[in-house]
Amino acid sequence: MAAWRQKQWKYKNTTPKILKKEECITGLSASRLMQTAGNYIRASSKYMVFNIDGHGGGCLGVLPLSTTGHISSNLPLIYAHGNFVSDFGFSPHDDSLLATTSFDNHIKLWRLPDVPVLTAPSAPESEFPELPRRGDALSWNPLVSSLMYVVAGNLLRLYDVRTTTKMFEFDDQEEVIQGACWSLDGSHIVTSSKDLLVRLFDPRANSSAALQSCPGHEVVNDSRIIYVNDNRIITTGFCTDRSRRAMIYDTRNLSGALDNVDFDSSHGILVPLFDQDTNMLYAYGRGDNNVRFMESTSKPPYLVQAACDLLKAQVKGACLVPKTAVDVMKGEVNRLLVLSKDSVVPVPYIIPRRSYAEFHSDVFPDTYSGEPGCDVDAWLTGAAPQIVKVSLDPAKSGKKSEPVEAKAIKVEAQPVAHKTAVSNSNGTSGDAPTPAKPVEFKPKAVAKVAKPVVATSNVSPVSQVEKEDHSTQTTPVKHREPSTQDASARQSQLFKFSVKTSKFRHLKGTPLHKSHRIENIRNLSNRVPGESNGFAANPERCAITLKGPAGLVSVLELENVGKLEDTPLPALSHGVPVCDFKWDPFNNSRLATGTESGAVFLWEIPEGGLEGVVEEPVKKILAHNDKIYSLEFHPLASDVLASSAQDFQVKIWDLQTETSLTLEGHSSPILAMAWSSNGIYLATYSKDSIIRIYEPRASTSPIREGKGPSGGRSGRIVWVLNDSFVAVSGFDRNSERCLQLFDPEDLSVGVASVELNNAPSLLIPYYDADSHTIFLTAKGDTIVQAYEVTPDAPYFQVLSSFHASNQHQALAFLPKKCCDVANIEFAKAYRLTQTMIEPISFTVPRVRSEFFQDDLFPDTSVTWEASSTSSEWFSGIDKQAKVLSLFPEGMTKLSEAPPEKVKERKYEKFDAATYKTAAQKRDELVNAVTANLDKHEDPLPQDLQEGVDSDEWSDED
Repeated sequence: MAAWRQKQWKYKNTTPKILKKEECITGLSASRLMQTAGNYIRASSKYMVFNIDGHGGGCLGVLPLSTTGHISSNLPLIYAHGNFVSDFGFSPHDDSLLATTSFDNHIKLWRLPDVPVLTAPSAPESEFPELPRRGDALSWNPLVSSLMYVVAGNLLRLYDVRTTTKMFEFDDQEEVIQGACWSLDGSHIVTSSKDLLVRLFDPRANSSAALQSCPGHEVVNDSRIIYVNDNRIITTGFCTDRSRRAMIYDTRNLSGALDNVDFDSSHGILVPLFDQDTNMLYAYGRGDNNVRFMESTSKPPYLVQAACDLLKAQVKGACLVPKTAVDVMKGEVNRLLVLSKDSVVPVPYIIPRRSYAEFHSDVFPDTYSGEPGCDVDAWLTGAAPQIVKVSLDPAKSGKKSEPVEAKAIKVEAQPVAHKTAVSNSNGTSGDAPTPAKPVEFKPKAVAKVAKPVVATSNVSPVSQVEKEDHSTQTTPVKHREPSTQDASARQSQLFKFSVKTSKFRHLKGTPLHKSHRIENIRNLSNRVPGESNGFAANPERCAITLKGPAGLVSVLELENVGKLEDTPLPALSHGVPVCDFKWDPFNNSRLATGTESGAVFLWEIPEGGLEGVVEEPVKKILAHNDKIYSLEFHPLASDVLASSAQDFQVKIWDLQTETSLTLEGHSSPILAMAWSSNGIYLATYSKDSIIRIYEPRASTSPIREGKGPSGGRSGRIVWVLNDSFVAVSGFDRNSERCLQLFDPEDLSVGVASVELNNAPSLLIPYYDADSHTIFLTAKGDTIVQAYEVTPDAPYFQVLSSFHASNQHQALAFLPKKCCDVANIEFAKAYRLTQTMIEPISFTVPRVRSEFFQDDLFPDTSVTWEASSTSSEWFSGIDKQAKVLSLFPEGMTKLSEAPPEKVKERKYEKFDAATYKTAAQKRDELVNAVTANLDKHEDPLPQDLQEGVDSDEWSDED
């Protein structure tokens, strides 16, 4: 062995500390995780996040880093994606910013509370454009702010997080990328792929091809790659005899492996974790019950195995806790968080010392502070990031070292062909390797595709979440807090962008008390066509479909709450199956139904409700020659009804005269239609994915057409923002749910798109015009999602979701006049389940709730009263809807309310200068008592009394 190796490594005797069960986190469920390129668990200085079972793998558990004990049902969940979350990671420059990617082809950013608490965000802070295939892995740049790469199959994309836009794409690899990693200075990326090649990329070079490549492992099994030095990388994989192997490379001349180290034979890939402060390399295998601990050296043998530590459970995943969160005053040089099938086990690695009373600077060097070295714009121009380090000494906590410029990694650009033309084993010419010169970044040209899924956003959707006051006590992050104002100010500057936050972002859906429910519903039909909502309600009554061949529609009075009797429900009998039904918005007693025979039935519900089965409608119109798809009443004119049918026709009916006009131009089934709020235009969406805009009284042909969601399975369309846009809920070409926004003046390209999940049922939109909120839910869902639509980017702002306790069949929203505005209720709906109808109240939490929130409740349109008659509308007369103020009597408007008084603090703020310990308080009390004691200079009374002389004690008397 060379002489330099005779010097002992100071961390050689580091040993893991096995914690007690109560010091771990138990009660979890992570036994059925899918195989991905991620680690299944990540940690920042504040939080830990990990994969869990259930919800299709789309949920993540999130806990403060200091959490211990049994969690069970109290685990906070991030409902991140509609499919398995393949990878996620915290920003190295912001402990509360989490990025996730998934098998659903999506990338999302999540903002966790700044103060670690047992809570989880209900909605992402921003979403990225959809990936062409499922996301496999992601990683933040270690030194450059707002820069991240995402791996999807054989593609590697760079994203600017500030704008959620793709900066560059590397597509030189023909096979799937199995592992990727940033260099320590954030200037290069290395990958290992299924084509058995290791590649080195320079993201700032004007080329999508690799700078260098060389052969990797011998078999196509899974592999991982990691940087352990400025110019040295290690890959882990398998060799031909199925044993696990680590291979070491020098990026200055990537012609072949410098050395390799073989381990045991096992099916789980070795996942490496590296600490550059101590040169410690940890490696664990999925399914193993041990963690290997090695030293990474700059000279042969490159890897020196120190120990293989046994654990109590099989390892699902593991991660390193940031250095600023370890307890250095207990000799903790590193801490691993190990995820097993039912727990998270912290494994602190302790270096033995005689005493831990003092800080040992020889084993705890200054570490990276978490401050970004530069921003994306400066990095693209070739700037070298400045590395700012911070001391781990609690006495000097927060004291930063002088910024150090990151060392440039020297690489040699070699011509790279396809996987058959790799560098030969003899290397290249003998010239010294030269550093790659950073060039001006030029985005790769992307061919324009004629599709409406184009998110036009020039303003970043990442915004600073308002800080909340939390009374929950948490463990202080000792060595992160002292970098107080400078670091936090810089982080907030980097991640705070000018995006308007919604007033409704914290909306709350609350089911009313069970005394308001209608229970014991029986014989509910689940075979309602996809073009129908299957449920309709107005302020007085609701309609549902029942099983049976006669096309039964039951009408229930909403005031008759409680448990229904075990008798057949009163119903309207049609003789043929019912396809759709709608209430007249101006008459709570009139119901229109459409049937498979093509007939439209008009029913009048008597006062007090139905009694028994009614077979004769008030009016029957033979509207179409084929089955009816959907019905829509005019929003302003009475007795005007639109009907669509399987004959590819839309007819506008005057119910008074039973005459109609027919709209032409459809060549496929009409999935949905919607009137504009002014009643002038009618929009349709058909199975050929075409959106058509009609002005029925001017022309029977569409005035504008455009391509909508490309799935074509089913869809809904609705006008939003005072008819400035139309929103379409449907499916994309990957059969995933999506919500897209279009300008009705130009349907050739979409304005914005939100990709949701890949559930099979259609998300039905319900739009509230006053709050510009779209509620989305589907048959069989338990969640009601909400978005606020804005006229500017990002167009869709995510709001809080409502989570029900069981699945529902449909929702039906009521007019604005039914809302209790005094209690800040801005929307009210009825939820239909298999056996019950319950009301849901959507409110907005406000501090000064005793005032009328006039900023949330503008004057509303009176949609429950007709503005014109059918004859007026067909003759071309348009009348605007009436406007009504929601301001209740006896309340004061918030805008006119007196200023809020500053509340006095119940307890004085802690002041270190005046704080006294228990010993100090005891000494002060003793001194005060002593000072109050009287000091008597005069003799005591008993001293002044005369005693008996000795001669008086005589026995002679």
